[in-house]
Amino acid sequence: MANEPGAEVKPVEPLFTRVISDLRKSRPQLAEALQANSAVLERVRDYEKQTALVIQQVSLAAARGEDIEKLALLDPVTELYNHRAFIKELKAELARAKRYKHPASLIMVSIDSFDDLFRQYGQLTCDALLKIVSNALRGALREVDVACKYSEANYAVILPQTNSAGAALVGERVRQRIGNQAIVHNWHNFSVTASVGVATFPEHASEYDLLIACAIEALDTALVRGGDRVVSV
Repeated sequence: MANEPGAEVKPVEPLFTRVISDLRKSRPQLAEALQANSAVLERVRDYEKQTALVIQQVSLAAARGEDIEKLALLDPVTELYNHRAFIKELKAELARAKRYKHPASLIMVSIDSFDDLFRQYGQLTCDALLKIVSNALRGALREVDVACKYSEANYAVILPQTNSAGAALVGERVRQRIGNQAIVHNWHNFSVTASVGVATFPEHASEYDLLIACAIEALDTALVRGGDRVVSV
């Protein structure tokens, strides 16, 4: 049953604490090893923060009478479509492209050296970075284009009725927009670069999963070549 307005919500015991408690009862040595592993602990804490953020957003949306199902398709940090929504939108766009025999392109965008940035600046600053990059991405696109958060530091953009040459131009515009952003958060002030991979239906692939693979391959090539560039399949 949903909580009534004003009802007290009991705090949820942290995930890591529950896991360690359960393991101590059954496998005490494993529990001690996990608790001593700072990398595991940090990842779990990051997961808990993201989960708490999702719960908070869902609760606020419910209080405002917003569509919870729609909210479930959004990335909680950037408010772009999440990976699940991306797959759904890409499948739908390729179905339209096949039906009407027009091209459709996919670009994959990666923030260069994001792991190094995370280690240097931490979670909060990198969340602010992701938001700034997402806004820059939106500003470089048409209304019909669909921007999504693909993974931690990667974005995917679906470009309807766009051939490979047109997609490369969009990729270059995205790269420049991101590179021109000043990242200012707390006492940090820096800039970033981005790499972009481009693939087009039906020129490079005829199915959604193959198109994703081609775009990722192009992105990997851009990264291997030093980043801060656009590469087409």
